[in-house]
Amino acid sequence: MKADFICPKCNGHLLVGDNIILAAKSRKENKSGMILLNPDVGNYARIIHPTFKLEEGEEMEFFCPICHANLIASDVDNNLVKIIMVDEQNDQYEIYFSGVSGERCTYKVSKEKVEQFGDTAEKYYKYFMARKI
Repeated sequence: MKADFICPKCNGHLLVGDNIILAAKSRKENKSGMILLNPDVGNYARIIHPTFKLEEGEEMEFFCPICHANLIASDVDNNLVKIIMVDEQNDQYEIYFSGVSGERCTYKVSKEKVEQFGDTAEKYYKYFMARKI
């Protein structure tokens, strides 16, 4: 069994087939759409509709496609999105990733440690070091 991804609000399953499915909306422009993310932590491949164009640096909000809850991790930073990952051993992690188009940073957080992924991961890492884990 591969890892599963869950909404932190409704516990709905976000992994369908080989993709994490989320709804996304631009904060400044009136555009929205579905976004399919690669479930491998640190892999930034995504699938979006060709007309849902995301500009580099564009701030996005992400929503659960089941309960429509906003997944922005405002308790950490308004640019980070939070979902839950359950791995093959049934261990649970908080997964945070940037909602800013082009920022490649992801954090895998457990009670014991914080792992960072991506070439811009240092940008938000300070928030996780300040938290008591």
